[in-house]
Amino acid sequence: MKKLFFLASVLTTALFTSCTSTIELPMLQSADLYLPEHIQTIVTIDRSRPSKGFNNVVEGLLSGEGIGQDRRGRMRALDGLAATLTRTPRFNIKTTALEMKGSPAGNSFESPLPWEEINRICKQYGADALIAMELYDSDNFISTEQRKDKKKDKEGKEYIESYYVADMRTQVRIGWRLYDNRERHIIDQFTGTEDASSDARGDTEEAAKGNLPDPEAITQNVSFAAGELYGMRIAPVWVTVTREWYTNGKGAAKADMERAARYAKTGEWDQASEIWTSLVNTAADEKNRGRAAYNMAVANEREGQLRAALQWARRAYTDFGNKKARNYVDLIRQRIFEQERVEEQMGNGSNFQH
Repeated sequence: MKKLFFLASVLTTALFTSCTSTIELPMLQSADLYLPEHIQTIVTIDRSRPSKGFNNVVEGLLSGEGIGQDRRGRMRALDGLAATLTRTPRFNIKTTALEMKGSPAGNSFESPLPWEEINRICKQYGADALIAMELYDSDNFISTEQRKDKKKDKEGKEYIESYYVADMRTQVRIGWRLYDNRERHIIDQFTGTEDASSDARGDTEEAAKGNLPDPEAITQNVSFAAGELYGMRIAPVWVTVTREWYTNGKGAAKADMERAARYAKTGEWDQASEIWTSLVNTAADEKNRGRAAYNMAVANEREGQLRAALQWARRAYTDFGNKKARNYVDLIRQRIFEQERVEEQMGNGSNFQH
C-alpha cells in the first residue's frame, strides 16, 4: 500500500494539549512513478473479464461469492482509479465501459494487448496512454471459534459465558498495465493486494457469521480503495494535511497569543503573524517564544513557503526547546522532498495550483 506520509501529521494531534486549534492545508502528493510529459490524457479499460465464464461461476459457488460479485468489484476498482485521477492536475482521465477478455479465470496476466488495439482505443478517446486492469481476484475467508469468559452475576457468583466469534478476511488482488501509445512501451505492470478484516460475535456459529458485515459490500469498498491507491502510484494528487497551532500563551503573552488566534481563526493570518513575530523577539518566557515560532512555521507552510516554514520550525525547537517542533521539522522536510518530486512529475508548463 502506498505510504501516505501526511498521515503522520494526524498522529501529532494526540500530542497537543487543549490550547491549540487546527488548520487543514491542501498538498499535492507525489506519485511513485514518473510519466513522460507527452502523456496528458489517459483512458481506462477493464481487461480482466474471465475468458472462460463457466470456470468463474464454479469458483464463485465454491468460495461463497455471489454471482457477478467480481464484475461489480472490478467496476468499483475502476471507479476508485477514476476518483483519484480526477484529483490530479497532471492528467485528464477518460473512463470507458470497455470490457475485454483476460486470462481464463481473470486472475492472472495474459500477454500484453496488441499495440494496434492500444492505438485504436487511444485514438477513439483522444488519449496518449491506456490503463488496463488486467487481472482481478477477490476472496472472503471466514473462520469461527468458540470463546469462554468468566463473569459474575449480581450476587457476585462466577459463571462461564460461552459465545462464538466469526472473523472475515477480505482480500482483493488487482493487476494493472499502463501502456504508452506513442512510444509503444509498457510503462508499468503492477499487482497490488489490499485486505480488510471484520469480526462479529454471536451465541452460535451461524449467529456470529450472520452478524458479519455483507461480504460483497466489504469487497467493493476494498476494490475501490485498491483503485485509488493505483491512481496515487502514477499521478500526483491533491490531499489534505492537518496542522495544529497554539492559541494560548502564558503570563504576559497570554492576551497577545489569544488576539493572534482570533485573527488566524478569521483568516487574517498576516495580522496574526505580526503578533507572533513580535512575541518571538520580545516575550520574556521561552515557552511563549517557542509557541510563537511554531505558529510562524504553520503560517509559512500555509502560504506554501516551505523553506521559511522549516527555518521557523527549527528555531522553535533549537532556540526555544519546543519539543513538538522536532516532529514538525521532519514533516516539513518531507514536504519539501515531495514538492521537488511533484515539480519533476508535473513537467514544464503544467499548472498545479489548487
